[in-house]
Amino acid sequence: MDHASPDLLIPSIPASQALRLQSSQQPSSAGVPSQGLLGLGFVSTGLASLDAAILPSAGGGTSAGNGGGFARGSAAEVYGPPGVGKTSLLLNTAVKALAAGERVVWIDTSSPIPKPRLQQLLSNLNNNNNANKEIENITHIRTPSLPHLLALLTHPPTTFPPPGTSLVVVDSVSAPFQSYFPNPTEIRSRLETSSSTGGGGGPTGGTSRGTPGGKDQQTQFLLNRKRAVTSDLASHAAKLASTHNLAVVLVNQTHTKIRGLPRPTLYPALATGGAWESCISTRIVLYRDFFERVGKKGEKVRFAEMMKKGGKVLGARKEGDIVRFVIEDNGLRELQTGTQPESIPISTPISLPVSVRKRKVGEIADSEEEEDEDEFEDDLGDEYIN
Repeated sequence: MDHASPDLLIPSIPASQALRLQSSQQPSSAGVPSQGLLGLGFVSTGLASLDAAILPSAGGGTSAGNGGGFARGSAAEVYGPPGVGKTSLLLNTAVKALAAGERVVWIDTSSPIPKPRLQQLLSNLNNNNNANKEIENITHIRTPSLPHLLALLTHPPTTFPPPGTSLVVVDSVSAPFQSYFPNPTEIRSRLETSSSTGGGGGPTGGTSRGTPGGKDQQTQFLLNRKRAVTSDLASHAAKLASTHNLAVVLVNQTHTKIRGLPRPTLYPALATGGAWESCISTRIVLYRDFFERVGKKGEKVRFAEMMKKGGKVLGARKEGDIVRFVIEDNGLRELQTGTQPESIPISTPISLPVSVRKRKVGEIADSEEEEDEDEFEDDLGDEYIN
């Protein structure tokens, strides 16, 4: 696929301005149930309570009968530990869009899209007889590296996204960063090896190798550069959503922080603040309860919890913002029962249960990054928080 064209004209107006312009040019949708935020519509997740929880006006326990889901014209983020069901949730969302006759673009950066599973979900949806035809409306794009992903979003071809697209999924947006921006522990190891062998100044090519200050400066430079690239990616994702009136969902991995916290806490791998935070309108975290199972087969219960909606970070946990579900052969099944969670401060996004055995370092994505980056947080403030 040719991601760059010499004759391609890239919109240069801010995403917010493009969103207001497009909204003003569209006919009024008053009285249409499927329309909502700015009249741009929604893409359903297939879970009625989660669709309702995503709505900015949802106060908990509201019905999704008036529509809901990922808002078209904005970017959303779904994050959680490995195996928690992030891809399953987005596959379920894609199936709903395809069944509605809309197109879906799936961009994978690591694992390919499970097409047999997608075919199964489409076939099981209301005994669908058009599954083979509908699956042709999904465009699969493979971006094996960070430059490929950035090129697709910053210099898209004229055919991207295809007409009629309502949903773009990037699974996952954080995976390609690991090859180009190692964690601080690995950076320091490379610098020490370079200085001991008389190398060329380490990863950044600086001249201050061999001194602690020089190593810290080079590490800080790479962390700041990662933050700039992440912000640029988020800005173009939001521009793509606003200019084409579609929902862009970015799947994010996690790392675990321990220092200074009462228990291990999960954070998004690309939580950089700044432009990233301002471009993400909706944020959902997925996690599991290792002790809660349902049904005869003892299916593991998953939780989808709202962390941000309508561009506003939620300050306290509410029952209506937490949705329990299980993954079955025919899709996701929502569980209606649950207990009222205790209110916790927003500074603690999601904490792992105290009684759960902490996994080994190799089992947690980017866990090595936490220890060293905390040192820079103490000295440099929020600017270098990952």
